Amino acid sequence: MNPDELEKLIELDSRGFLIMESESAGEFLQRIGETGKVYAAFENELAEKGKVRVFDTFEVSAADRIAPELSLEAADITRELYGFEVSHVPGFYLTREIGLFWGGCLIGDPEENFAVFLLRNAFRKQQRFLNYRREELLAHELCHSVRHVLNESMLEEYFAYQTSPSPLRRYLGNCFISDRDAWGFLLPVLLLPLAEVVKALWLPDFPSWIFWILALLYPLYLLCRNHCSRKLVKKAAANLSAGAAVRVNPVLFRCTYAELQEFAAARPEEVAAIVEAKAESSPRWRVIVERFFQHNEEEQDNENRIEN
Repeated sequence: MNPDELEKLIELDSRGFLIMESESAGEFLQRIGETGKVYAAFENELAEKGKVRVFDTFEVSAADRIAPELSLEAADITRELYGFEVSHVPGFYLTREIGLFWGGCLIGDPEENFAVFLLRNAFRKQQRFLNYRREELLAHELCHSVRHVLNESMLEEYFAYQTSPSPLRRYLGNCFISDRDAWGFLLPVLLLPLAEVVKALWLPDFPSWIFWILALLYPLYLLCRNHCSRKLVKKAAANLSAGAAVRVNPVLFRCTYAELQEFAAARPEEVAAIVEAKAESSPRWRVIVERFFQHNEEEQDNENRIEN
């Protein structure tokens, strides 16, 4: 990798384009070039027609586009926390009928690395809806749009929820990492009244207590799993700090779950050698080391200017 190519990779990383785990520098640059064409085609169609049908499911219009200055609210959060600022993902207010408590989401196609933000129309004129702030929702979804290329879900919600100003959401955010978790949490609770009715009206010996146990056990499982995940991240963070990482959160954000397990299990004095070995064989880790690990004073000053 020549210096110009490395500088390009670093610049793309700061804009929220992460290199996949097994991707070469050339493959990454080719993929980003194709992604740029997809977004350019979207922008051209939006400019010509004023509307674009996205993923054959809904329509977005230029009139409902989120102003760039509002997206900067979220960029301030992600830049400070994880060292990236996304400007290429368009956002729109959704004006059609939606759920009562729905605030916003990211809809994307991982194969083309194309995504759009959708926010509740109420955010057009106000920063807060229920207990959520506009910049929090945008920053949360930006994290998903960037980190999805790592193709792992175990800590996806953990990193996204660290953008929240709420300590409770930051702590509990990774409890639900799949639809299965939501169903496992809700189904026993929903079936419990039915079980009690069956016992009261038809089957006095029906073991409704089973549903009480299930209603308690699955939330306990989610809390235990969440605690273990947080403990893993904190241990990896401590070891990476000992291994000369000057900005730990951006490094953690760019790690796979297996890599976090590796760093957490290693002795602190071993981490620098592990990172060096990864940087020698992986363009992704070469970029991580150049951006977030200790260099000489001149290199560090250059890195600070990139971050600012």
